[in-house]
This record gives sequence, C-alpha cells and structure tokens, in this order.
Amino acid sequence: MGIFSFQNSVFAKEEPTPKAVVTALLNAMKNNNAEQIRAVFADNASQEYERWYKRKNSGDRFKSWLESDIINVHGQVIEPALKMMGNQVVVTGTYKNNDGYSSPANFLLVVEQGKIVSWTMRYD
Repeated sequence: MGIFSFQNSVFAKEEPTPKAVVTALLNAMKNNNAEQIRAVFADNASQEYERWYKRKNSGDRFKSWLESDIINVHGQVIEPALKMMGNQVVVTGTYKNNDGYSSPANFLLVVEQGKIVSWTMRYD
C-alpha cells in the first residue's frame, strides 16, 4: 500500500490541458503580463502567418516577434472564443493593440507538454 500511495503522489501533478495553457496566454495578454506571456511558450516555439511570404519565426526571431508584436504593444484578444481539437486550440475574437491596430483574430495554437509550440495567424 505504501508503494501505491507513493506512485500516486509522483503522478499527481498533471500537465495543464491545451485549453488551460491558451487561456493562461489570453489572460496574460489581457493583463499585459510579459513574464506570464513568455512562460506559456516552449523554448522551441514558432510563429507564422498562414498566407504570407515571410518565413516562420522561431528561436530568437520568435522571441523578438513576441516582444515587438504582442508584449510591447499590449496585444490582446477581445471576447475570445476557443475551439479545441486535441492539442490544437483555435482562438477567434478581435485582436487589438495599443498602436491602434484592430483585426479579426483567428489563431491556431499548438500545445505540447503543457507549452505552446506553434502560433499561426490564420485568415479564414
């Protein structure tokens, strides 16, 4: 019985669901909490625009994009709606920032091992 209890305590800490991870990102964006925004992304996270000529941002380019396009301009999603498909979460709503930019949001976020590994801006 002691071994069983030990095993249960070892496995008691489960990784967060994809929905919980993306919800944490959206809340951190709303509060412009840079530390929490950075914390939900995997070290190898990437970002891309679905129909744009630019290559996928990853590594330092991803981190730079996150700072300039999300954190520094207080980017957030107004009235977000989430749709889950396994480890993928689609976020719709309205994206806006403090630079006066506003646009319909359609983001596809992929979560692995409790961290966002991919953020794709979609246009459909």
